[in-house]
Amino acid sequence: MTEISAGQTAVLLSQWRQYENGPLTDLDTTPTIQITAISDGASALPATTAGVTHPGTGSYGYAWTPAAGLTPGLYLALWTGLASGAPVTATETVTVLAAPMAEPTAADPRPVWYATREEIKAELDVRETARSNARVDRALDDASRAVEGLCHRRFWPWQGERRFDWPDSQNRTPWRLWLDEHELIALTSVTSAGTDIDPADMVLYPQSGPPFSRIEINLGTSATWGGGATHQQDISLTGLWAGCPLIETNAGALTQTLDLDMASIRVDAAASAAVGVGSLLRIDQERVIVTGRSQVDTGQSLGGDLGNINSAVTITVQDGGQFAAGETILIDGERLRVDDVAGDTLVVTRAWDGSTIAAHSSGTPVYAPRALAVERAAAGTSAATHSSGNTVWVWQPPGPVRQLCIAEALTDLLQGRSGYARTAGSGESERETSGRGLADLRARVYASHGRKARTRAV
Repeated sequence: MTEISAGQTAVLLSQWRQYENGPLTDLDTTPTIQITAISDGASALPATTAGVTHPGTGSYGYAWTPAAGLTPGLYLALWTGLASGAPVTATETVTVLAAPMAEPTAADPRPVWYATREEIKAELDVRETARSNARVDRALDDASRAVEGLCHRRFWPWQGERRFDWPDSQNRTPWRLWLDEHELIALTSVTSAGTDIDPADMVLYPQSGPPFSRIEINLGTSATWGGGATHQQDISLTGLWAGCPLIETNAGALTQTLDLDMASIRVDAAASAAVGVGSLLRIDQERVIVTGRSQVDTGQSLGGDLGNINSAVTITVQDGGQFAAGETILIDGERLRVDDVAGDTLVVTRAWDGSTIAAHSSGTPVYAPRALAVERAAAGTSAATHSSGNTVWVWQPPGPVRQLCIAEALTDLLQGRSGYARTAGSGESERETSGRGLADLRARVYASHGRKARTRAV
């Protein structure tokens, strides 16, 4: 008997002998092969000689790739041919297993951060350079994965299919499926043993979710789990997965049409202020990750001279409605953070992002980082076209999770600068920093968002 997973390839081999245990002998012509389901006789491969190989005397092979959606179960491979003018047959039983679960990394090559590069740099007032950006990015990625390890959860949303054994090794209640670390936000399709089940026949728990940690079959329906040829990956669930409730806020809008092959998007002032490098955005049904930002001409310019003094914090432009509070703008080589917009006057913080304060002349163009380099089709979604003016939604991680990610990244950066020997005070009062506040924050986040061990009755 041969075992093969749907969607994968296995070679079926037939060997022909002159008599039982006799020498191998060739048939008169190439034999045909056909494959049918033993349960109902449904055809999985019509009779064919195309693709049949002849690797040696008396041996014939066929590389079969059952369709990914083929129902798991037992199939019969029937070989027919002629030997010395007489018809001969040979059979082989083939077990088709469910298609293996797709690796999340195939559709989701980049994990999501729980804070942005801009948030970390604002805390440290780090100058905008490629070297500092790379260092901050490494700290952010490490901090995000550390938070997931602490909480035993992945918080960012992922859209796709996950498979589960049924029955599993714990011999659970026959209508209940525990999802364990694969917590669910929304369920879109259910399949068991290749048979589709209406998601409306499912009951999701806990009732306080999402996220949901288990699924039960509604006992008032005829739906059941199992029935496949093997327990392995018998159940397939497709939906939106995340370890926390999904919160997305309106960040602004596209200012250009986005085609399938474009890796950069233009956004308005509101979106520029609301997102940063590392943000997970949703446009229609596609999610993208911001991987970089570049400056574009806003079409606005200074309406008057701006002095080289910290107290000069108001600038005039032709149309203040083209800017948003929280956005960073660039004038010559100085970055300024927009703190408020009053008509056509911007109230700003000077020398932002580690830049140097300078004087600027009336008529100088004003730039803003509204061109976002993005990774398309992120978090299990598919690339699509999007129209100018479509809403840009930004995913919001849980507040404590974001705060811990920022704290972990800052600690990494500051410790790295000191060779991991950071101290506080001086002279006889100098002492090594203990990180007590970070330990307290970790404990609070684990208490509020960590996935704890559960006791289950079987």
